[in-house]
Amino acid sequence: MGFEKLEEIITLNVEYTTKSALAISAGEQPAEIVESPVVKLGGQPVIPGSSLKGAIRSTLEGMLAKLGEHVCIPFAAIPRPLRGKVDQERYAMSLGRIPPCSDVKNPCPVCSIFGTVGGQAGLSGKAIVLDAKVEEGSYELIERTHVAITRDTKSQAEGSLMSLQAVDAGATFRGAIRLINPEPWQVGAVARALEAISFLGMGAKKTAGYGELEIRITGVDKTFFDSGSWLRQTVALDLFLDAFSQRYRQ
Repeated sequence: MGFEKLEEIITLNVEYTTKSALAISAGEQPAEIVESPVVKLGGQPVIPGSSLKGAIRSTLEGMLAKLGEHVCIPFAAIPRPLRGKVDQERYAMSLGRIPPCSDVKNPCPVCSIFGTVGGQAGLSGKAIVLDAKVEEGSYELIERTHVAITRDTKSQAEGSLMSLQAVDAGATFRGAIRLINPEPWQVGAVARALEAISFLGMGAKKTAGYGELEIRITGVDKTFFDSGSWLRQTVALDLFLDAFSQRYRQ
């Protein structure tokens, strides 16, 4: 869908600055820590594109549902025992959503940008979210120790002491989000979702003070193929934000 001709690629250049610690994922840590938004590649902290894409998608789902859009719940987000058609419909209804998109010609607005999840409709997304790589010299690694507290006694749970490594506040990560043949409102939707993540934070342990980010779109480029050459133009972000506002003006 939208890939019959490569008309244009819109690239959002994004800067992510940590305002609190971002935990680094480690295989030996409990599941909550494994969901941390940072990994190490070549010894350097990186925010994976998959983590960013998941955060943008889930945030946009909530935003558009609030605006009255019929947004589906991704198949992969439905508990396994409820994956029959009737159970899917009931589960989606209980959350104020619609069942996973199954019509590639008429996907919900979020699936039109990110594609379907779980292989149900086979719709490829328009958005390619690249890893955000840390700026050399901008970061410091710290180690924190946490203790789980039992809810009934409010005391330390036995064997609950855990340590984790994190990127301290003040680190700068740079990445990009590319949208292939997008409608202008779709670019604006991604930009608005990034703003929301700045408010909400990202990754596990947000309630413990982790995951706060300042997110800034530093530029927007339009790339297209013309007369046998690739050309690039700078585009104003406001054009896409206005298109999003026009579509969802109350």
